Amino acid sequence: MPGRILKKVNCGICPSACRIDTYVENGKIASIEGKLCSKGAASRQYVYNKERILYPMKQTGEKGNGRFERISWGEAYGIIADRLLEIRESYGAQSAVFYAGYPKWYRPALLRLSNAYGSPNFCTESSTCFQAAALAWRSTFGNQICFPDMAHTNTLLIWSNNLYHSNTAMAGTYQRLKDRGVKIIAVDPRVTPTTRKADIHLRLFPGTDGALALSMAYVILTEKLYDKSFVEKYVYGFKEYEKYVHKFPPKRAQEITGVDKKLIRKAARLYAGSGPAGILVSPSPVVHHVNGVQNYRAVHCLIALTGNYDTLGGNCPNAEEASPCNEFGKVKRFNGIEAIGERDFPVWFDLSCEEAQCTKLADYIMEEKPYPLKALTGFGFSHRMWPQPERLQEALKKLDFFVNVDLFFSDSCRMADIILPAATSFEREEICIRPGGVFSLSEKAVEPLGEARNDIEIIIGMLKAMKLKDDVLKQGYEAYMDYILKPSGLSLDMLRQSPEGLRGKVCIPPRFRSYETEGFSTPSGKIEFVSQILERYRESHGYSGLPWYRDFREVPGIDRKKYPLILNTGSRKPQYFHARTYRIPYLAALEDATLIEMNPADIKKYGLREGRKAVVTSPAGSMEGIIRSSVNILEGIVHIYHGNKNGDANELLDKDYLDPISGFPGFKSYFCQVEGKEQP
Repeated sequence: MPGRILKKVNCGICPSACRIDTYVENGKIASIEGKLCSKGAASRQYVYNKERILYPMKQTGEKGNGRFERISWGEAYGIIADRLLEIRESYGAQSAVFYAGYPKWYRPALLRLSNAYGSPNFCTESSTCFQAAALAWRSTFGNQICFPDMAHTNTLLIWSNNLYHSNTAMAGTYQRLKDRGVKIIAVDPRVTPTTRKADIHLRLFPGTDGALALSMAYVILTEKLYDKSFVEKYVYGFKEYEKYVHKFPPKRAQEITGVDKKLIRKAARLYAGSGPAGILVSPSPVVHHVNGVQNYRAVHCLIALTGNYDTLGGNCPNAEEASPCNEFGKVKRFNGIEAIGERDFPVWFDLSCEEAQCTKLADYIMEEKPYPLKALTGFGFSHRMWPQPERLQEALKKLDFFVNVDLFFSDSCRMADIILPAATSFEREEICIRPGGVFSLSEKAVEPLGEARNDIEIIIGMLKAMKLKDDVLKQGYEAYMDYILKPSGLSLDMLRQSPEGLRGKVCIPPRFRSYETEGFSTPSGKIEFVSQILERYRESHGYSGLPWYRDFREVPGIDRKKYPLILNTGSRKPQYFHARTYRIPYLAALEDATLIEMNPADIKKYGLREGRKAVVTSPAGSMEGIIRSSVNILEGIVHIYHGNKNGDANELLDKDYLDPISGFPGFKSYFCQVEGKEQP
C-alpha cells in the first residue's frame, strides 16, 4: 500500500520475541501483521498506551505521593550522578543495588554499570525466574545447560511446559514433532493444549515433581533400562542415589503425586526404551516450590541415567550450529564484600556469579542486613514480582534514592525519586540471536514517543554522568552493538542491510559427546547425582547432595483444616505476561476481574457459586476475586493469575515461604481457603 513502510520488529511484550511485520504510516504504527498471539495483536495499544512514561520526571513532596514534575535529561542525569556518588562516598558501593527487570536485552550493559560503580549487588528478575532451574542443572552436570535436540529425538518428555501459552514460538515445532511420530510424555497438573496432544499425560499434584522423577528412576533401575556403562563411567554418587530411589516405587509415588502407578511405569519405559529421548523443561514452574531445586535435580538425573546426555536426539549443549558473540559477564567482587543473598543462599553464588539473589530485598532494606542499602537503580522494577509486594513497596520508602526506568507509570514508580522513559522494542534497534548461528536486527519502526530512550543509551548516559570507566560502553550504543557482534564476523551495518538476518561468518558446528574429552565442570569431574557443592552446606544450611524429596504439604506451622486448599499462581495465560499486560485495554477486557479458578467439585464442596465474588485467605493475607469453574484444574487446587493490582495473588504468599537452596518463593504450592462473599 502506498505510503506504508514495512519494518521487521521482534515483539518485546513477552520473551518469545516473535518477529512480526510492522507497517508504519506517517511516522506511526498503522498495523501489526504476522503469526500473532493475543499479546502481539495488542501491540499498538502497548506502544500508544496512556500510561507510557514520556519524559524524565522527579518526585515532588513526600515519597510515594505520586506527584512528579517534568525535568530534562540533563537534569535527571545530574541528580542521579550526584546522589549515587554521594551514597557511594558515605556508605560504600555495596549500598547501591542495580536491578534489571523485564525486558532482558540490556542486562549485560547494566551489569557493566554496576561493576563500574563498584557494587556487588547486580540483581535481576531471575531471582524468581530461571536461575533456580540453572542451579539444579549446574549442581548436577556443570556449567553447560542442555536443551533437547528435538530435530533428532524419538521421544520427548515435556516437564511442566505449556508451549502454546508460555512459548508460542515453539508451538509449531511441537506440532511438527507430532507429525513425524515423536512420542510425547507431558508432565503437568493442568490439562492444557500441550497435554492434550501428548501420548501420555502425567497429571501430578503441584510440587510433587521430585517424587514422580524418582519413581520413574525406580522403574528404570529395577527393570534394568538404564545405561549401565555410561553411569559407571560418568556418574558420581550412583550407589547412594540408587539406594535412595528405592524409597519411591510407583505405588508410593501414586500416593504422593496422584499419578496412577501404571502410568508412571508406562512413561518410564517409554522414555528409557524409545530413545534417543530428550527432556524439555521450563524456567519456572517446577522451581516455584519450596523444594524446587531438588525436584528439578531428580528430573535432570533421568537424562544421565538413560545415557541421553550430549547425544544425537538427547539433551545436548551443542546440537545446532552456532556463532560466537560477546557479552554476558560476571559480577565483580570488590574487596571481598558479600552480595545481598550470599549469606542466605550460598549455592546461588557458588554456581552462578552472574547476579546476586534479591528475593529478600525488602528484608535487606528494612533490617539493614548484611549492611544498609541506600540506593536502587531499577530498570523495569515492579514490586509485584515479590511475595507480599506491598511490604516491598513500603521498604522502597526507606531508600535514600530510587531511580526507575520503565515503559509505564507503574505503582512501583510512585516510590521513585526519579523516573525515566524507556523505549519499546518498536522504538529501538536490537540485535537478536536466532537458532542455527543466525543474527538479525529488530528494526526501529518508529521514533520513540516523547523523550523516551532505549535502555542501553540510558545506561551509557548514567555511566558518563558519574564519570565511571567502562572501555566498551564509553564508545556509545552502536559501537557496543558492533562489539557484541565482532566474534561472529558480522557488523551492525551488515544486519541493517539484511532484514531477514545473516548467519555468522564464524561458525561452530554441532558436536556431541564433548564430555569424553572435556569432562564435566563439577567438583568430581563427573555428573553428580550427589552434588558435592550442596553437600558443602549440609551442616550450615541443611542441604542434601542427593535430589532429596521434601513434600511441601508437611511444612510445619500450617493449619491444614483452616487452609485445606493449595494456591497455585503464575501459570501462563495466552493473553497475559505479568502485570504489564493488565494495562492494555484489549487484553484487560478479556477478564474484567481477577479470577479464582477452581475445579467444579471444589466449588460445590465449599458452597461457592461461579461468577460470584469470593475471598481467598492464606496465612499471609487475603484478596478478592470472581469464582470461575475449570475442569482443567485438579481438585484441591486454587489457581489465580498474578500481577493484577485489583487482586494480587502474590499478596497471599508468605515472604519466607522459600526454597532454602535457591530462595525462590513457593508460588505454586501455598495454602489457602476460599469463602463466598455476599453480594451488595
